[in-house]
Amino acid sequence: MNYKCIVIDDEALAIDVVEDYITKFPNLELIGTFDSPLKAIQTILTQSVDLVFLDINMPDINGISFYENLPLKPKVIFTTAYSDFAVKGFEINAVDYLVKPFSFERFFMAVNKLMAAGINMPIPHSSSNFTLNDSQDYIFVKSEYSSIKINLKDIVVLESYKDYVKIHLLNELKPILTLSSIKHYETSLFSKGFVRVHKRHIISIDKIENISRNRVKMKTKEEFILIGASYKDFFYELVVNKNL
Repeated sequence: MNYKCIVIDDEALAIDVVEDYITKFPNLELIGTFDSPLKAIQTILTQSVDLVFLDINMPDINGISFYENLPLKPKVIFTTAYSDFAVKGFEINAVDYLVKPFSFERFFMAVNKLMAAGINMPIPHSSSNFTLNDSQDYIFVKSEYSSIKINLKDIVVLESYKDYVKIHLLNELKPILTLSSIKHYETSLFSKGFVRVHKRHIISIDKIENISRNRVKMKTKEEFILIGASYKDFFYELVVNKNL
């Protein structure tokens, strides 16, 4: 069985080293290398990546923050020149933590640890009750005794509310209330122009009116939505910095 893997590092030489090491394993299939985490998102979400070799200190976004905010989490082996983040890396169940420069023998130990334990395919934070194909521009949600079709272009905000999710729509004063977890929507909607900004909120990037410090103002909503601390770096790199 081959395991699909990618390498994310802002240093070309570091990518070359890991790429060379990977070729020595017949059951590791390298499907992409990226000099920025944000460039790797689409591949992670669409190509069933099993393992990521991920640098931590990168200019666009911290590797740990990037990984923590991924809606779909492959296994990860951190590769970094700094040992400061080792404890945090293991706290989020990293397979291993390689401090540069690392030898092939050390690399082999990390990969062998993964193989010995048996690799699991990546799964979302929680199981989703729907899946969107690339061209699908709507979802169906259950509300009371009906299944309601909602066009994605009409969604402004999804808000967690106890055991429910409120779906706020354009030109609708009253949100649709559905019995679900907000995590059910996180993976499927990410590639459709939505991003999670808080443990309670997923927003449509297209419906943003303005961003002020750690808050975002959405169309049709008078109040600002707080950008959570653990989502801030990811949000700014995905939405703001690349458009400046």
